[in-house]
Amino acid sequence: MKILHLCSYYTGNKLYSKLFSELTSYIDKQTIYIPIRSQELLNKNKVELQKLEYHYDLILNKYDRFLYRGKIKKQQRRIEKNIPSFKSFDTIHAHTLFSDGGTAYLLNQKYGINYVVSIRNTDIHVFYKYGIHLRPFIFKVLENASSIVFISHAYQKKTFDLLPTKIVELIKDKTQVIPNGIDKNWFNSLPDVKNEPSKKLRLLFTGSLDKNKNLSSVLKLGKLLMSENVDFILNVAGDGPLCEQYRLKTKQMGLDNRVKFHGNISKDELICIADNSDVFILPSYKETFGISYIEAMSRGLPIIYTRNEGIDGYFPEGRVGYSIDPDDIIEMKDRLNLIVEDFTALSKNSIIEARKFNWQDIALKYFELHTHIEQKI
Repeated sequence: MKILHLCSYYTGNKLYSKLFSELTSYIDKQTIYIPIRSQELLNKNKVELQKLEYHYDLILNKYDRFLYRGKIKKQQRRIEKNIPSFKSFDTIHAHTLFSDGGTAYLLNQKYGINYVVSIRNTDIHVFYKYGIHLRPFIFKVLENASSIVFISHAYQKKTFDLLPTKIVELIKDKTQVIPNGIDKNWFNSLPDVKNEPSKKLRLLFTGSLDKNKNLSSVLKLGKLLMSENVDFILNVAGDGPLCEQYRLKTKQMGLDNRVKFHGNISKDELICIADNSDVFILPSYKETFGISYIEAMSRGLPIIYTRNEGIDGYFPEGRVGYSIDPDDIIEMKDRLNLIVEDFTALSKNSIIEARKFNWQDIALKYFELHTHIEQKI
């Protein structure tokens, strides 16, 4: 099997490189087309494996975001010119709906190559929201795709809620949810099931210190716990634009002896902090997937997560933790109490469920998806 990946966001994170690397166990050849804007991005996140062929293409400019149809046609022409073997690919995987899906659709219409399209956060919250004039074309991209992939059940629902009912009816049977995986370092050592939380309840928050990740609500929870004489400590791992504001707020709330800001730390340091924590809490307002939840679960931490966002829908309520309204501090405290009451079972369940989010198993799901499409041709 040979797959052509269209991957506009490849240089933005290492999730794609991990996926493509694992796919080499199943797929004979993967060619990755990566349009970029600057010379500095050439070869970024490139993995030197025999079955991976990279094509970084320095073609993007500031006008492409306004000239969408010109952009996808330009990418089509560059693929036709610079990847001579592209007609021989069994399938194409467009890793975004707009930036990559449009080009995959053009190649499909001209050469008949079937394609998969993945839908990401910016596709819906930015391009679909503001590119109203592009929606009829994007509906064609969705209708002609052989399969459509979401990384979370919550995001699949959000997308269906936005699309016209007619389009949803046409595409719903060819959609599926395949999550991201977590780094294998989280699985290197088997964590102990936590039999009970420590007498000083140890909470963990990780993520960018910005408005969306919503550390503010966690600090308010801390204030409430302190007023009820609950002994706790909150570890905060991460940095961001609101870091100093949160540090000041912590002092003003009288929490400076209970909240420790670690800043940006290494993965090994974060694993160590997780192993010495009891409960993970991240009440983000918006979360496409939320890999931090799975990382925490892999170390035996029950989780508190945002309802209808990110990982919500992967687990039954109360299986690994509880969903909450990110602004409802009382609900947050009540769910924390439920976790403490059933702590051992939740810790054990978290370890078991996290094991499903390894890149090897996830790559196999993608391989089976593309194999199914190839067999239908």
